[in-house]
Amino acid sequence: MDDNLPLPTGYFSNLEQEHLLEEVSVSGVLPSYLHNGTLYRNGVGQFEQFGKPYKHVFEGDGAITALRFDKGKAYASSQLVQSTGLLAERSAGKHLGGSAAPWLTRMQANLKGNYKNTANTNIVDINGRLFALMEGSKPTEIDPENLSTHGEVDFNGLIPGTFSAHPHYNQARQTLYNFGLTYGKNSEVNLFAFPDAGAPVKLGSFSIAAPVMLHDFIVTANHLVFFICPAQFVLWKMLLAVGKSFIDYLKWCPSEGTEVIVIPIDHPAQIKRFKTSAFFALHFGGAYEEEGKITVDYIAYDNIDVLHTLGNGSHLTWDNQRDHPHGTLYRAVIDIEKHQFTARKRRDYCEFPRILPAESGLKYNALWVQTEKYVENVLRSGVCRLDNKDQATVFFAEPGQLCSEPVPVEDSILVLVYDCRSNTSHILVLDSIHLQEQARVQLPWAVPLTFHGNWKGR
Repeated sequence: MDDNLPLPTGYFSNLEQEHLLEEVSVSGVLPSYLHNGTLYRNGVGQFEQFGKPYKHVFEGDGAITALRFDKGKAYASSQLVQSTGLLAERSAGKHLGGSAAPWLTRMQANLKGNYKNTANTNIVDINGRLFALMEGSKPTEIDPENLSTHGEVDFNGLIPGTFSAHPHYNQARQTLYNFGLTYGKNSEVNLFAFPDAGAPVKLGSFSIAAPVMLHDFIVTANHLVFFICPAQFVLWKMLLAVGKSFIDYLKWCPSEGTEVIVIPIDHPAQIKRFKTSAFFALHFGGAYEEEGKITVDYIAYDNIDVLHTLGNGSHLTWDNQRDHPHGTLYRAVIDIEKHQFTARKRRDYCEFPRILPAESGLKYNALWVQTEKYVENVLRSGVCRLDNKDQATVFFAEPGQLCSEPVPVEDSILVLVYDCRSNTSHILVLDSIHLQEQARVQLPWAVPLTFHGNWKGR
């Protein structure tokens, strides 16, 4: 290992300061389709407050970073999400819930249902409005120009409980779909549709046998597909705050298996469901229908150990492979009528799969993933393109750099990269086929860990 390689602590540290929109340098040649539009990314802006760190990155207060292109120039900003919970804590001068709060405070907040909406996971455009999302709360509206926080919305009472951080667009129907959960004695999954033309609607709901962690799903032209994995919340532990973090409220129940649920969009009450062996599906890349079957690409783990391993990131090094969570890309074929689920491994060391937005819900030619490898026992981070014949094209960043989720935009891939040597971040523009660098946008500050992002053209 390079002894001069600093630890990636800046990636798991608070955003040093917020930045209003300012011009940043561009090298290389930006493709014309990137001359007008914005890349938004969402992640953790605060890993600690009042000198007390959160126990897990999922608890961190959200921060939005925007990279705006205008006629070949680039402008960037980073702003903390000013959630109601964060503002209340700042006013009180102490933690009012979560792992950093004292047990009694934490329990009282849980019993009252006062969970902070960190809005730290994804950022999406819904019918011309921008929303920061986290799976345990309602969407938080963000001003697309200055990144100021407007606050939570429920779309006129449409969303009764939570709203997943992973909505998916259906090109065939020109509609965005999502789900949310309501926990209790009888837990349910609520289904929502946001058509490009018309008002959002609730499609229906379905019951689940236990209150589970359900992070993502996927859409095809005619179906919604869920993998209900046996990562179950112990509600009494959650209410009484037994444990130091939300992951202490989870238990893995492999004997329950993973339930495959397929819902026809036109007839959502005609749900198809059956079980297969247990696995933990975290993110979906895409899905499509062909010859009466559904093909799904997804990232999976054997169990929920990945959540414990990730923690708050402060322990991660470049050479401790045991502490680096590694997902695996699988492709499953679902025969709905025969209740058959057949999966094969496509590639190890993968996360954050993406396809071209124009192919969402349709058969796609390729997908892109964040990937990793070890060279002389040192982690190298990169991006991989995988075609339908499993032919891989891979780009690896320099040692000491961490690549985020790849965001496809027409013939390019946008990748936010953290560099531990300079403690700054930059955005790489790679051509989508060969993953060769087309342009680079340098930020004069470090953007901490981000999970997901999206491009919004003008």
